[in-house]
Amino acid sequence: MKYRIVSLGCPKNLVDSEHIAARLEKAGYGLSDEADVVVINTCAFIADACSESIETILEEVQGATERNTRIVVAGCLVERYGEELPRLLPEVDAFVARDAYASIETIAQEKGFYGRKSPTRSENIDSSPRKVLTPVPTAYLKIQEGCNNRCTYCTIPSIRGPLMSRPIEEVETEFLGLLEAGYREFNLIGQDTTSYGKDSGKNVRDLLTRLLAVKGDYFLRLLYMHPKGIDDELLDLMCGEDRIIKYLDIPIQHSEDRLLASMNRGYSRKELEGLFEKIREKMADAILRTTVMVGYPGETEEEFNDLCDFIVQREFDNLGAFTYSREKGTPASRLKGHLPKGVKKKRYQRIMELQKDISKRRLSRFMGRSLKVIVEAREAGSTTGRLLLQAPDVDGIAFIRGECVVGEIREGMVVGTLDYDVIVELPASSFL
Repeated sequence: MKYRIVSLGCPKNLVDSEHIAARLEKAGYGLSDEADVVVINTCAFIADACSESIETILEEVQGATERNTRIVVAGCLVERYGEELPRLLPEVDAFVARDAYASIETIAQEKGFYGRKSPTRSENIDSSPRKVLTPVPTAYLKIQEGCNNRCTYCTIPSIRGPLMSRPIEEVETEFLGLLEAGYREFNLIGQDTTSYGKDSGKNVRDLLTRLLAVKGDYFLRLLYMHPKGIDDELLDLMCGEDRIIKYLDIPIQHSEDRLLASMNRGYSRKELEGLFEKIREKMADAILRTTVMVGYPGETEEEFNDLCDFIVQREFDNLGAFTYSREKGTPASRLKGHLPKGVKKKRYQRIMELQKDISKRRLSRFMGRSLKVIVEAREAGSTTGRLLLQAPDVDGIAFIRGECVVGEIREGMVVGTLDYDVIVELPASSFL
């Protein structure tokens, strides 16, 4: 039997797909484009993600009819809509919730819905082996599941449940296995990595310290850091350790106090300004990435303009923006003052135009500097990758000149910068 996985959404979903792949392969399935079973691991964070998931399912169903392939749907769409799905998408053979992943190799041959509405803690945190689907040297390391922040616009707690941190020993064991397999860039992920351990008497510094006790040439990157979880101790640890990438991914969502309070974000504009000033003081060359939301219910033109001013003042190296999506069941969906799609779209476009200029200006400071670059792909004589200071999938890329091998981490000179990307020249011999 052969299988194929379509993984939608975030890296956290990708790690779930890797657990599914390992289970299928243990049961004797082989990975192939010509698959007997296609597993679609869906995203359902916002309406657009749900639409993409459904469109992908229907596309796969159409192809499966021609090849007599079974379709299995997993992931957040199943967690969010559960037992309604067999009625809505009868073309799908099986829907599997997270608590039933342990039996997915059997479910792949069945039909119907598999899972319970109240999975146990152990079923929410998958500690089974993974078949890593990202090429060496980059891997994701999921350190937690769920979230306790309860932002008013967010569906994640209802889909993924409350915060559940993986034991430090378990994360360390997985880290050691990946390191032995040749992985060297580790992106630590969770809904809010700074909340790691708050449910078990630990914290993310404890985890980082444990991993850093392992000798070797590797790099750790923290993704999805909530502003209120970043303290002086964490920043000092990042400052003092070269193996922690000086990259801070801090979604702020907005800058204005009234909206931040309505979102239940737990901080003010003044606190954000203080945090970013402190980061720049401690790590002047650190990469700052953020995410902002435009078109939140009641957002005035003045508040949007103030957000734009904040972005210009802070000069984030990388910024992602999205328009507010009214999600059923969230407190924000019941607010007054929902804005037209056209207004939200225009605000999104303006933010991204602002950021393009900022990104280009920030990248220019790397001109003439020697930086670490990851070689990721070589096609038709063109080699691409990214600076170690660029996160996979969400930031720009590096166009690489010089002899190299895919999977290497090399030292290279930045000889050109574009809006989001860089051009890197490799010396004849620069292996780490």
